[in-house]
Amino acid sequence: MGEREIKAFALAPLPILVPLLLGTGFKAVIGDRGDANAADILLIMSVLILFGYGAALSVGLPIHLALRRFHKSALVYYLIGAALPFVVLAGAIAVWLPLAPAPAPSVNPHGLYMQGGVVIKFLLAFAAVASLSATTFWYAGVRQPKI
Repeated sequence: MGEREIKAFALAPLPILVPLLLGTGFKAVIGDRGDANAADILLIMSVLILFGYGAALSVGLPIHLALRRFHKSALVYYLIGAALPFVVLAGAIAVWLPLAPAPAPSVNPHGLYMQGGVVIKFLLAFAAVASLSATTFWYAGVRQPKI
């Protein structure tokens, strides 16, 4: 991988991480922290950074390498690679929910059957976040600027 691609991977999670980190820091300084101290807040912020870059490398790197191997560099391919798994899973759950037998509420009152709509909304939100990261990576590391 070239220097430009490495810089793009460093930038890819930032559109999601920066608002989360700013919100966490703002809430820690201004808002109520409950029982958390400064070390707890820094630990949470570190975990957010770790998860953000871990997802970018574990999901984004294989997508980029596969697309580069097949000589596909259009933004649409990166968006499909990033968002399609979430959209397909949300669609599968949407189809499965009306067809599956309903469990008794005493068995699992907070399971997928009862909270299926929330799960679908979260999956679609994850697809939007993945698309934002893929767009950032594509813009910084793949796009060929017109001169």
